[in-house]
Amino acid sequence: MKYSKFYFTLIFVLGLISFSCSDLNDDITTPDVINVHAITLYNPISPDFHGMTVKKKGLESCKQCHAAKFDGGTSNKSCATTNCHPYIAVHQAGINNLTSPDFHGNFIATKKILMKECNYCHGDNFAGGVASPACTNCHSRISTHKDGIIDPASSNFHGKFIASLNWDMSKCTECHGNNYAGGVASPSCNKCHTNTGGPEACNTCHGDFNNPSLIAPPVDRNRKTDVTLASVGAHSSHLINLKIGPVVKCSDCHVVPTALNSPGHIDATPKAEVVLTAKYSDYQVSTGLYDPSTIKCSNTYCHGNFSFSKATSQWAFAYTSDQIVGENFQPTWNKVDGSQSACGTCHGLPPQGHMEAELKGCGTCHTGVVDDHGKIIDKTKHMNGKIDVFGN
Repeated sequence: MKYSKFYFTLIFVLGLISFSCSDLNDDITTPDVINVHAITLYNPISPDFHGMTVKKKGLESCKQCHAAKFDGGTSNKSCATTNCHPYIAVHQAGINNLTSPDFHGNFIATKKILMKECNYCHGDNFAGGVASPACTNCHSRISTHKDGIIDPASSNFHGKFIASLNWDMSKCTECHGNNYAGGVASPSCNKCHTNTGGPEACNTCHGDFNNPSLIAPPVDRNRKTDVTLASVGAHSSHLINLKIGPVVKCSDCHVVPTALNSPGHIDATPKAEVVLTAKYSDYQVSTGLYDPSTIKCSNTYCHGNFSFSKATSQWAFAYTSDQIVGENFQPTWNKVDGSQSACGTCHGLPPQGHMEAELKGCGTCHTGVVDDHGKIIDKTKHMNGKIDVFGN
């Protein structure tokens, strides 16, 4: 008992000079960060889960023991192991600084890490995961970056995501730049979208993705090719494979936009507007129309809406009345079995007001247009708004 006073004094003095481990670094802004190292620090549902502290206070304090790249440091305990956080080294001081070499976008752009690797901590939808900060606070549309993002057959295909936004690509430019070439640090979209305009090229959404000259369906904007759909219909028959007349232009039926965001292109109406132009106005009786409810065209010159006057014709002998007129046939747009383009459908054989003639005799006067069997031999001279007679 004679030493009790001495030991009491020693313990008292040592108590005065003792300190907390959390005071080891004066630069630490969160002195209680070391308290995260509880028994349940690896349990995501525990209030002591280490991710909770990181989410609230950041990663800088972790570096005092685990080193700048979180690979061990004085603790000899690496956070950057394969089973834990293999890509945590991206989280440096300049992680959110666009001009810093440590900007997180640089790592993603150079594929030092893949977007899916971010999911480990930030969750499948990048909204924060179990405990990490939400990437969506800055990148409101980043949730599209999932496995299958570049697979057209996947439900996660980025084209389907953009379609769900009514083709609003403005959010893409936040990371990929106004010209989609990569922006500050993101991958370039133009590596896949090689046509003029990149992702905004016409054939990105409709037509042949690999051929910028084929911008009309099929494929339609929902990736469909069924000709019974109004969005597909007889596009190919008019624009590519027209056998009995000159090829129709997109502008003959639609107001063609000059850019993705041209007025009227992407709007609240779910279908493309059809505005038939008066391409052959000198020979039309009335303005051509398209009825989306019946999927039919009417009053179109190319389907027999014409009237030629005997009084102004140099071939008056061919007339049996004052006018030679067509049948003004109303074709159904999504019926492409060939029956609507059969000879005699759009005008009689011969046309009303025309002198009697057999089909095999058409070529006698309409030289170079039709042969002796009634087959069109020069489609540029058929349905061209002119009367081609005797080679003229």
